[in-house]
Amino acid sequence: MKKNKFGFREFIILAVIILSAYTVWPSIQVHSKKGEAKQTFLKENPKLGSKSINFGLDLAGGTSITLQIDQSSLKDGEDIKDIQAQSLEIIRNRVDQYGLSEPQISPTGDDRIVVELAGVDDSTAKALVGSTAKLEFKILAESEKFTQVVSLIDQYLTRQTTDIIADSAATDSAKTDSVKKEALSDDELLAGGVAKTEAAEKKDSAVAEAAPADVVGQSLSSFFLSFGNGGFIAEESIEKVKKLLATEGVQKLIPRDVAFAFGSGLEKLRRDANIKAKRLYLLKRRAEMGGDDITDARPYRVSDGMSAGEVAVNLKFGGIGPKKFSAVTAANVGKQMAIVLDNQVISAPVIRDRIPNGEAQITGLDDMAEANRLAVVLKAGALKAPMQIIESRSVGATLGEENIVQGFGSGAIGLLLCLVFMVAYYRLGGFIASIGVMVNALVTAAVMSVFNATLTLPGIAGFILVVGMSLDANVIIFERIREELKNGLTARAAVAKGYERAFSAILDSNLTTVLTGLILYKIGTGSVKGFGLTLTIGILTSLFCAITISRAVFDWRLAKRDRTTLSIGSGFKTLNNANLQIMKNRGKFRVLSWILIIASIACIAVKGFDFSIDFTGGQVYTIQYQDDAKHETDLNKALSKAGIQGARVRSLGGTSANSYQISVRGDDTSFELAMAKAFEAANQKCQIVAKDAVGPTIGKELRFNAILSVILAWLGIALYVWFRFGKLGLGFGVAAVLGLIHDTIITLGFISAFSLSFDGALIASLLTMIGYSVNDTIVNFDRIRENTAIFGSAKYEQTINSSLNQCFSRTVITSLTTLFVCVVLAVKGGSSIRDFGLVQCFGILIGTYSSVCVCSPIVLWWSKKFKKGV
Repeated sequence: MKKNKFGFREFIILAVIILSAYTVWPSIQVHSKKGEAKQTFLKENPKLGSKSINFGLDLAGGTSITLQIDQSSLKDGEDIKDIQAQSLEIIRNRVDQYGLSEPQISPTGDDRIVVELAGVDDSTAKALVGSTAKLEFKILAESEKFTQVVSLIDQYLTRQTTDIIADSAATDSAKTDSVKKEALSDDELLAGGVAKTEAAEKKDSAVAEAAPADVVGQSLSSFFLSFGNGGFIAEESIEKVKKLLATEGVQKLIPRDVAFAFGSGLEKLRRDANIKAKRLYLLKRRAEMGGDDITDARPYRVSDGMSAGEVAVNLKFGGIGPKKFSAVTAANVGKQMAIVLDNQVISAPVIRDRIPNGEAQITGLDDMAEANRLAVVLKAGALKAPMQIIESRSVGATLGEENIVQGFGSGAIGLLLCLVFMVAYYRLGGFIASIGVMVNALVTAAVMSVFNATLTLPGIAGFILVVGMSLDANVIIFERIREELKNGLTARAAVAKGYERAFSAILDSNLTTVLTGLILYKIGTGSVKGFGLTLTIGILTSLFCAITISRAVFDWRLAKRDRTTLSIGSGFKTLNNANLQIMKNRGKFRVLSWILIIASIACIAVKGFDFSIDFTGGQVYTIQYQDDAKHETDLNKALSKAGIQGARVRSLGGTSANSYQISVRGDDTSFELAMAKAFEAANQKCQIVAKDAVGPTIGKELRFNAILSVILAWLGIALYVWFRFGKLGLGFGVAAVLGLIHDTIITLGFISAFSLSFDGALIASLLTMIGYSVNDTIVNFDRIRENTAIFGSAKYEQTINSSLNQCFSRTVITSLTTLFVCVVLAVKGGSSIRDFGLVQCFGILIGTYSSVCVCSPIVLWWSKKFKKGV
């Protein structure tokens, strides 16, 4: 009987692959570039950036800062959430003005804000988020003046050649260049005259002085999509226009009493249009008044009159504010007044009449969201509660690029090893599994692109780990197909039966791993959260790929004619015919486990853990040398000679560079300067490539969250297994959790014994180990449940033992494939995830042991203790 080669299932698979490739393409375009080329590409193609996977700061380089509101300065009745929203809007507005790509700004809790700025160093980031907000009210220049200034700039730009524009960047030659025009006053511009005045103020040296090469000979007005209260600039042209306006030649053409300013955020060109752009205003340079006199601003919906139903903001002034505002509004009736926060226009309402009582209504807003945002900005003029930096992390661009190379390099090696092994062991089945794994990697990346997820270095580790773990489903299926072929079924029937019987084990084992991933994502922070997200997405997509794609390929292979054999390998006889007496020797395994547990607890009690500043609070600096010599002793001597006490130096293995980490507890802000002077005095030619500072509050919270996440993982797994395994389900659940506690204690002993740095990434590794261990355990439990349903519980001990032997081949092969990946992470993954890989390697070994030799004997004990089940 022939089957259709291409049906609805195959159509869905093909559609998913094509859609995934299309979705991943923007990420490839963005991340195939490096350094300044990448930043420029993102600024000029913001839509592509919004569709790609973001790189975390450990990959992109940059600074992460956590700010906390100082509640001690709050007055009675002030809402902490309002203060948080206010501060969030100020920071977002300021970062937007700075023109950064992929900024991540988000509230956390009730009183904190997390700011992640890629490509920004520590000092710049702190200055950017820590400076005082400046709120001003300015009058828009007349539309005629806007047109004349733009026309003058157009004439200048379209007359320039590449050489003249380049020459204008040089300060000396700019003084003698006859083509240059001097700044015009307002009256002289309107009269058409030219006068000599002082040159415009020099701009920040970071801003390009010459016009960008791609806009030479292009007029400013050509960038406008439309005019009206200024001009609208397309999103992809914003950075070009900013650079153009910042050039010295253009600056000299702008009258002294006006200045260009961009609006905050993107606006629709028309209410019924989908096209969004940023508005460019021309403002009077002098501010009419500041925002210090604002006492309140509240959004509301007009309930009566001609404007009923529209949203507005009610604005109140205090002190001498009403008099100031009355004078300003009286002198500018019919004009637009721009509300400017940190040199960006938030709104520009029209002054309809003089406002004498210190209360104003701002109307003409699109919706309540815009009204809320405007109210928050207006109240920012007098921010009552200062914000303190309680955590900062900075990674240099060089270290970020190194992390990318090592992270993805180790991933490629791990993937290759797994695929080669699978093909060698399972022949055609291994090749089919390899196709599924590659599609899984593509689909996982596509899902992350859709959600604009952030990929961190631990996230790459999670991605690589998913590749190894995704093979587990294929191994379960292939071992089942082998069994059915031995029982005399034809290839087509064996494939169908193998997939059917493997499904419950695959579903249960993968869902428990997803549970640990969700806990990491919910409770973790920073890179640990990224790891949890990657792990969860990868496991879910691996279910789809293993169950549908590999099955479709098998069906296609067997479509022409059924067979009695299938190229799926014969395996190792030792594994296939295993006859281990696990149950008879359970007493010996119990003694061995207690020895390991007692030794681990003793090691922890005597030696303790090497807690990183994530848990203790403090500062840590990563420094690099350009040579290959050992400098640990040199660094310790330099610090000791300078009288710096309490600093710890350790070499970072697993990196291509000669790197060291220096950590110190406490928040002494002068430590970095003292350390730099000590190294300079000792002639140590090194540079700081990354630095972290964590306050004691963050450290306490991370300790609490680490313990909570482990307990939640234990509890969640116990409840899930109880629910899924029926009458004796609680026994399976208790056995699974006791096995996890056994694995956790022994793994903690390993961490203590080898002085591995105990940080957030290590917690992620510990939880992943828990997920992997229970994955293995549940597959064994599933076979015990299946065989019990067939043979009954009369000879339960024998049933358990035979079930473990039937699963032994799968247990070993899955452990090997995942071990390949973890060994590569430990050796090639770089210093940031080396310890992660080491813990995973040890966790796989101890988890495999416990799933076979610890958990199943507990199930037997429980069945004897509670014969009726619970």
